[in-house]
Amino acid sequence: MKRRCSVVLAMLMAVLVCWADNWMGDLDDTTYLSQVSIPGTHDSCTGEGWSGFIATLSGPSMGTTQDLTIARQLDCGVRAFDLRPCVNGSSLAINHGILQTKADFKSTVAQLCRFVTDNPTEFVIVIMRHESDGDDGNSNWAQMVSECLSDKELRERLADYKRDITVGELRGKVLILSRDSYADTPIGGFLTGWGHAADYITGTIKGINTGNYYVQDYYEVMSDKENKLRGIQKLLDYSTANNIKRGYRHLIICFNHTSGYTKSASTDGNRENAALCNQAVIDYLNKKAGPAGIVIMDFAGTDRSGSHNVNGLKLVNTIIENNKKYTPVKAANPNSITMMPYGQGASSTCHDLSGRPIGTAANLKCRHGIFILNGKKIAK
Repeated sequence: MKRRCSVVLAMLMAVLVCWADNWMGDLDDTTYLSQVSIPGTHDSCTGEGWSGFIATLSGPSMGTTQDLTIARQLDCGVRAFDLRPCVNGSSLAINHGILQTKADFKSTVAQLCRFVTDNPTEFVIVIMRHESDGDDGNSNWAQMVSECLSDKELRERLADYKRDITVGELRGKVLILSRDSYADTPIGGFLTGWGHAADYITGTIKGINTGNYYVQDYYEVMSDKENKLRGIQKLLDYSTANNIKRGYRHLIICFNHTSGYTKSASTDGNRENAALCNQAVIDYLNKKAGPAGIVIMDFAGTDRSGSHNVNGLKLVNTIIENNKKYTPVKAANPNSITMMPYGQGASSTCHDLSGRPIGTAANLKCRHGIFILNGKKIAK
């Protein structure tokens, strides 16, 4: 009888998890990264389980944001991951605050590299930061991260960020964007200006050259649910409307977090917030097409977690399917891009990376990817 129940339970769980094909294979090579709708996960490794006495005791009730392992998230179609390494002796563990997961940073990056090697149509984005709460701000962190990412076997699969990077340039690669600096020159890119306001804010990405990003990562939601929902919608309003050639504006990458917590920082607080915010993005994208950016969610790939309908499977599927509902801005030439006016005609206003007006099409010229306004270089 117990065996029968176990089989039935396993079958029911399988229904709740999606197994996506290599969906990025349908994307055009000349599509900019910023024009792709990508499902991602917040504190991605909490689905791997917990390590150590405190985390094993408290993690299930206080720190869980994912029910699926990294492998199952990949199978589900997730292509962006939030990894938070900290120093743990001679290695880098991945933590959620002070709670240590069973995941190791180098092993996880290697796992992602193997995935894109085995699935060359796909690429993966990693957003990482120093989880300093887990190691009291250990000063060895930067050197250890740098040595890890410089490992020959990993390095050949790691992409370098550039402002106009395309799908074709990313296929078979992992792009690591770090919120904390670990070297003078990044492997991937460095994110500066990250914040946690309800309204989305602007930051910069430093790589081969410098680009911009927008982020909404308001996580201490508590009873302030309306502000969280407004923040999500405002960034979606921007990203979906940004699928037109507004100069460099369509190269701005958007990180839109549905993640956060109510009921204080707890697993049930994460679930309650996910039930609200994941569904809100589903409803939005069912009504409006256009790039959603990188949507970072809790409980990806499962619709039910605990006693909550978190709709993480529906949201992953909705984001993937959203790519088929619009024609993305594409690079005319994968090696360069052309500044386009905002609107039509020589008097139309052109904008810089942050959307600020910088001149008109009549006095703006492009020479080999360098933009000249009245004889002055304005962007490279």
